[in-house]
Amino acid sequence: MTDHAERHFIRLSLFQRVQHWLMLGSFLALAITGLPMRFPETHWLGVVYTLVGGLAVARTIHRVSAVVMILDGVLHLGYLFHLLRKSGYDVRKAWPIIPTLKDASDWWQTSRYYWGLRPDLPPYDRFSFREKFDYFAVFWGLPVMMFSGLVLWFPVFFGNALPDLTIGIAYVMHSDEAILAISAIVVWHFYNVHYNPDKFPMSWVWWDGRISESEIRKEHPLEYERLLQEQQATAGAAPATPSTSNDPIEDPGVDR
Repeated sequence: MTDHAERHFIRLSLFQRVQHWLMLGSFLALAITGLPMRFPETHWLGVVYTLVGGLAVARTIHRVSAVVMILDGVLHLGYLFHLLRKSGYDVRKAWPIIPTLKDASDWWQTSRYYWGLRPDLPPYDRFSFREKFDYFAVFWGLPVMMFSGLVLWFPVFFGNALPDLTIGIAYVMHSDEAILAISAIVVWHFYNVHYNPDKFPMSWVWWDGRISESEIRKEHPLEYERLLQEQQATAGAAPATPSTSNDPIEDPGVDR
């Protein structure tokens, strides 16, 4: 359907997209430069070193990217506090990404749908259980990678301050968590947001922040109904009409 024939909703604000871009860029750089370090015996991965100018350059890129990812995490924590304060410290309103009992029910009902035991998917709100899993996987993985990476970056300092096993444990944690993260992103996240038949070859929400009315009605029907009700209330119970939001930080609404 053409852009002028269908409304689009703002799914991600500019500030949210900037955070995602920083995470995406730093993650890709870390994965590309980190895998050859983890598997030095794999010759074809060594092409990365040739392309960037050698092992020393690859390590520098890896560490700079790590700093960018850490700073992005700090930026996101500040953003979460901004949302909490703006909501009057209403946690559920500020952070709809927090898992609820409905997510457990949605997971079960979604499983029943895939098993052919129910005719349709359960109605999701702003974030489905899949999206919440994606989000909190980063919350788990980033601290693990950060602390283990710092130990490997400064082995003498941490080796003198902590038990002898620290370096070995940090290496196992860092490499295994990295492989888990890369696998989860490529297999789970990329499929859900890009490779599945409804999205292929790519969803552009990460770039322009917009989701079509047909998509939000199908994928987030509870949020769709709520946004229309809010539009009607704002218009004095008149039929909902598109409006434009230029706020780079605030929550999504209706766009043209």
